[in-house]
Amino acid sequence: MSNQHEPLVLAIDAGGTAVKVAVFDGTGHIVSHRNAEVTTDHYPDGRVERDGEAFWQATLNAIRETLKGGIAERIVSVGCTGFGNGIFLVDEHGRPTRPGIVSVDHRAQPVADRLVMSGKHHAVSAANGHRPWGGQTLIQFAGLAENEPDVMAKTRWGLACKDFIRFCLTDDALTDPSDASGGGLMNLARQDYALEALKALGHEALAEKLPPIVRSSAVGGRISARIAQETGLPEGTPVAGSMMDVASCALGAGVTTPDRMVFIAGTWAINAIEVARPVSDPYPLLNMLYRDGVARLVAEGSPSSAANLGWYLKNALSDRLTVSEALALAETCPVDSKRCYFMPYIHGPKPFQGSFMRMGASDNDASMIRAICEGVAFEHRRHAEALMVHAGGHWPEAIRLTGGASRSPFWAQIFADTSNRPVEVVDAPEVGALGAAICAAVAGGLYHNLNEAVAAMSRISRRHEPVAENVAILETRYREFNRLDHGIKMLLES
Repeated sequence: MSNQHEPLVLAIDAGGTAVKVAVFDGTGHIVSHRNAEVTTDHYPDGRVERDGEAFWQATLNAIRETLKGGIAERIVSVGCTGFGNGIFLVDEHGRPTRPGIVSVDHRAQPVADRLVMSGKHHAVSAANGHRPWGGQTLIQFAGLAENEPDVMAKTRWGLACKDFIRFCLTDDALTDPSDASGGGLMNLARQDYALEALKALGHEALAEKLPPIVRSSAVGGRISARIAQETGLPEGTPVAGSMMDVASCALGAGVTTPDRMVFIAGTWAINAIEVARPVSDPYPLLNMLYRDGVARLVAEGSPSSAANLGWYLKNALSDRLTVSEALALAETCPVDSKRCYFMPYIHGPKPFQGSFMRMGASDNDASMIRAICEGVAFEHRRHAEALMVHAGGHWPEAIRLTGGASRSPFWAQIFADTSNRPVEVVDAPEVGALGAAICAAVAGGLYHNLNEAVAAMSRISRRHEPVAENVAILETRYREFNRLDHGIKMLLES
């Protein structure tokens, strides 16, 4: 039980479907928490947006609820994290000038394609360490400048998701190295903005709309008088620079050396690992300055993870099974049984879509749910293999599993057997929020640096060793999964 006088930190984690607000003590345990559902608008033409005002009000309400019970005065610092890439445009007072754009929005893909066709992507990638893609902040920023000049004329700042929340808390426009670099906006070698990338896109003027960069563990603004009155937080409470959600999850999972890789199994399948040297072509999806710039974190991912199971339970089974019931049923399907394969692309990326393949008369709910769990694990393994080129070609000693899949020992074991590596599950229900709390704990003076805070606040709850017999069976299924996936993609592209 938390001491009634010990200092606490507040963490805000803005994800794809909900905002999670939690209060942590100095040992990383949650004292109070609330979730707030937020609306994300998906349009038929592929636009994906979030109303900034409604988003902030939902966050504010969750903060108020979390701080009930007289704990607000014990908060010594605040940390924020949120989905990376995409962009929120605001005026000088922090008011949105248009709805925020989420990273799965690819309206700006033509900008990335044009960059590649012109050959200028080589210079951009050499500067920012990324391959260009439609949801990337750099590309979205350029697309808005071209297609919405009236909006851009009213815009003072282009902010990442978590930085929009911090502006609402502090009235200060700031970002941190992980969001700035992970959005393709920084030259990682110089550790400043990649103005040459903006120049290659023909939008040098956008540089004036980029916020100052502060370290993730540094003070990045303070709670304003207005927010203090609305929430009970002490006015002037420091708000940490904090991190993009991928980096925050890695930090919360204790990934601070190259011998561990984080698997984030949520809506997106995202894997991330620290690397010892600068990356080169082939450039990864994310290439971030990490741990206050002393390390680099590279990541690969796609929207192909645990959310596939949620889709199946809702749309195919009409919610007649809970997640725990579904996974218990899947566990009754033996690993050596004959069963179908699942391609985990219900949420894209287009033109590839989800599908069951090689179905037979013996398939049923148990085998199909097991196939979903395996398909998700297979896709994570593929992303891990793509990262090996940046990690000396060697798999890490173990995997730190986070996200919805980590709550199931059955599913965690599938990850261990698929990857043939031990899987360690973090002892925290919200690992991204824990990463934000770790940044806040340093900014608030509870610890001297991030490594010290990680050692005190992040721990492992269980470890799953790969089972040799299962590894052999799933290796064969993984090879067949890849063969089937390659075939259907060739068909769709023909």
